[in-house]
Amino acid sequence: MLRDATVFEDEHLPREIVGRNSQMNEVTDALAPVEAGVRAENCFLFGPSGAGKTTVARAAVRELRREVLDVPTAYVNCWKDYTRSSVLERAANTLADAAVPKSAPTRELIDTLQEGLDAPGVIILDEVDQLQDADVLYDLHSVPGLAWICIANREVDLLARLDERVHSRISVGYRVQFDRYTVDTVTEILDRRTAQGLEAGAVERETLRRIAELVDGDARQAITALRVAARKSEREGLSAIPPRLVDDAVLDAEAEVRRKTISKLNDHQRVLYECIEEHGPLIQKALYERYQETHPDPITLRALRENHLPKLEHYNLIQTERGGEGKRYELASRAE
Repeated sequence: MLRDATVFEDEHLPREIVGRNSQMNEVTDALAPVEAGVRAENCFLFGPSGAGKTTVARAAVRELRREVLDVPTAYVNCWKDYTRSSVLERAANTLADAAVPKSAPTRELIDTLQEGLDAPGVIILDEVDQLQDADVLYDLHSVPGLAWICIANREVDLLARLDERVHSRISVGYRVQFDRYTVDTVTEILDRRTAQGLEAGAVERETLRRIAELVDGDARQAITALRVAARKSEREGLSAIPPRLVDDAVLDAEAEVRRKTISKLNDHQRVLYECIEEHGPLIQKALYERYQETHPDPITLRALRENHLPKLEHYNLIQTERGGEGKRYELASRAE
């Protein structure tokens, strides 16, 4: 039944972007100056998980490269490369084609970028609110000709962490907002993935719509659910996905996406999640006490509240409720 499994991977970039014409236009407008040989506008993409932010960013850069074949571009996942040095290393390696030692000082990395980038370039910073030191945006801003596309869930989680000097320099740029996909749009996305990745007749459109109705606008979870449903059907020796498998496939897809997300958590977020998993529900004070007991180098409650707990919420790993004792945190799966 699965003709091309790569179509269902997170890294797959479809030929056409569904339901995001206005966002694509805004990002391509921001990048358009590169075609004239000048620096693009910085661009910020905000919205919930699975709303197409990364897809639009990568597709816009793809369009730019069709117009300017040799434009230097880079992609950094800040959940993986979250330190100042790792971001600058990856930027220097990719944009300036420079081999830099792991221990290179920040100033050397910036100089390498400034000297090696001889044309306007673009760097995508995905999950940028995961940066340990968001001041690296100031470093990148200091590189002539280099513009970025920053991707995050909420603007406040990114810009509120910056000091005034940095904020005033880097906060100017396009702001592109992504809402959750509609059921019709998710259905269309699944229909196109089906045409590319599954054998003809493998699934009815009504079955795709049922998946779309269950995922609350999250295209990533919907695509994963379609792949899971196809695998389940294959194991049963079926040539088409029956509607009876959809609900279980969506639940399995949700669990798979959750596992992938948990595997990407930084050490502070992982300790918080594990404390809630083992001892929750917990009010904020009790959660912080558990965290302090567990983490070898704990940070302040304010830093957790502003930078890490919101990320667990955005990715539906935890849920909060307000009560007489303040916020109470529990695993999202326990709250359902």
